[in-house]
Amino acid sequence: MKKLIIYIPILLFILSCADDIPEIGERVNRKEQIVGTWQLEKFIQTDLKAKANAYPDFATQKDLTYIFENSPYTDFSITFNADGTFSTDTGNSFVDMIEDGNWSFNSEEAPSEILLSNGSENQIIVIGSFANIIYDKIEFKVVKADAISQKEKINYTYYLSKI
Repeated sequence: MKKLIIYIPILLFILSCADDIPEIGERVNRKEQIVGTWQLEKFIQTDLKAKANAYPDFATQKDLTYIFENSPYTDFSITFNADGTFSTDTGNSFVDMIEDGNWSFNSEEAPSEILLSNGSENQIIVIGSFANIIYDKIEFKVVKADAISQKEKINYTYYLSKI
C-alpha cells in the first residue's frame, strides 16, 4: 500500500506535465525578403577541377573583388522588384549577368535558384545561402561549364548586401 501511495503521485506528476509543442509559425516569404537592391561586397572565383583534386585553398580560390584597379566588382548591384522584374547596374565591374528582365524562384516554398530571363536569354543563379538574409546579406553562385564537354569548370560566388 505504501508503494501505491508513492507511485500514484509520481505517475500523476509525470503525466500531468506534458509540454505543449509550440507552433513553428508562418513560413517565411522568400520573395518579400529578396525584393530590393543588393550591392556586391565580395567576388570569389573557385576552380572546381583544382578543388576536386584537393588542391589547397590558395590554388583553388581567388578573391577577384579588386582584381582590376579601376573596375572593382563592388560597383555591381542588382535590384529585384516585387512585380517579378529585375535590373542590374554593373558600373565599372565585369560581372557577366543579364542586364534586366524577369526573375522568379525555381520553387516558391524552398527556393534554391533564381531564374533570370530576358527574351531568349536565360541565366540561373544558385542561392548559396538564405541563412544571413535576416541581416540583409545573401550569397549567389554562378557555375560556368566548358562549352564542349559541358563539365563544370568555374564557380563564381557573389556576396551581396541589401542597400
